[in-house]
Amino acid sequence: MRAFMIDRIINSLLFHPDAPGGDVNAPPVVTDDVQTWAEGDLPSQGGGGSTLMPGASTFLLPQNLAQCWDTVDILDKNPKSPNVGKTVRRLRLKFSKESPLVVADGPQKSETLTATFTSNPRPRGNADDPKTAWVSDLAYLLEIGLGDKSRPTSADVLKATINKYAGKTIRIEHGLSAHCRADAVIYIADPADPTGQKTIKDPNGTKGCGDDSKRRADDKGKKGRYYTRDFKDAAGVYQTEVECLDCPAILRGFPSVERFLPPL
Repeated sequence: MRAFMIDRIINSLLFHPDAPGGDVNAPPVVTDDVQTWAEGDLPSQGGGGSTLMPGASTFLLPQNLAQCWDTVDILDKNPKSPNVGKTVRRLRLKFSKESPLVVADGPQKSETLTATFTSNPRPRGNADDPKTAWVSDLAYLLEIGLGDKSRPTSADVLKATINKYAGKTIRIEHGLSAHCRADAVIYIADPADPTGQKTIKDPNGTKGCGDDSKRRADDKGKKGRYYTRDFKDAAGVYQTEVECLDCPAILRGFPSVERFLPPL
């Protein structure tokens, strides 16, 4: 009799609608109180995070390189090409946010680098000099970065050869670059921030000043374009942002490939 009463008490606690947790076989439903939006403006979807600072790093290639390929149509400007002046289709190898290059070791281990390389030859000197060599980024990637001197003679073989190195490592010297784009609203220093560290999108909608046909105020490059040397402060330390010389824009540096290094 006593055991029977104990069972009744336990059952009443487990299944009584006011008991903690309610019916264990039918737990209560927690309604969505729609905490979906943060207060104020939505932050960038990319979020914050660190930036890969300039240096020479060993990167892991994605395990599946096949998914990184596509093609791009480009005007052939190589005077030595039989198709000069025509639109040609070239291979493109794109390391995106979904399939980036990942630093394999060192103080910046696990940082990522996105980059795009094509099989389209570019002048590696003065384009008007007939002696200038025209070489594609993918040629440097394969022969210098991967140490493979097989020099494929077709697009299909080039792709297949590079795909063999999926999951392997490649050494790259990387820096920072920024572009004050004429088609985008600039970011400026937030006048309400006493630290001077915060930036906001210009409320006046001012666009960037970039213009490749003109020179920067310091005559060290094209107007609106900034490179690794521009991100180094007076103490020789690299910063992640640079002030545009020709407008109020504050430009964030993005990691960029400077050259491929031979394997160690």
